[in-house]
Amino acid sequence: MVWHKWIPRVKIIPNVVNLNNTGRLSDCSSKNVIFIGRYSQQKDIWSLMKIWELVHQRYPDWTLNLFGDYGDQRDVLLPEIRKMDANVVVHEPTANIGEEYLRNSMLLLTSLYEPFGLVMPEAMSYGLPVVAFDCPYGPADIITDGVDGFLIKDRSIEDFADKVCWLMEDEGLRRRMGQAGTKSSQRYSAENIMPMWKELFEVLRG
Repeated sequence: MVWHKWIPRVKIIPNVVNLNNTGRLSDCSSKNVIFIGRYSQQKDIWSLMKIWELVHQRYPDWTLNLFGDYGDQRDVLLPEIRKMDANVVVHEPTANIGEEYLRNSMLLLTSLYEPFGLVMPEAMSYGLPVVAFDCPYGPADIITDGVDGFLIKDRSIEDFADKVCWLMEDEGLRRRMGQAGTKSSQRYSAENIMPMWKELFEVLRG
């Protein structure tokens, strides 16, 4: 629900994200793409696989690294994914996802909806451009289309695949978008978010 439509005095404060503090960034030179998410209907991994089939036809030397957490579609999805001959590598969840961001050159997100989408600013803080469907409600708040990633309208599988291929074709574009993302992701640092809470509590206290 979009609360501010019904309650005028709503203060929107984004989540604090665990951003990269290592000083290390992906150089966006590897032929690796990463997806992180639960095996659930919300994440729409079926669309991800359709997109990747189109991408793989044009760039068969690139790899999709799938880091999926448990979800209600896991037992259905994994056998189908493993049947694909399209350079998809299924990984177990890892506690050190930062190292995986550093090994990849972009993040994909195909969710049907996202209350926020923590993986987007997290990946951007490691220097990765993001390609995501413009779903309700998170991606458009986080990604500046054409600057630090691409927002795909109307859930177009073909447009999504084209944007991924564009990034694959242009390493300089990947790096420029990645560098822009490291800056824009700082909006979600504790240093920037906590003062919003402080201000809210001061207003409520009167």
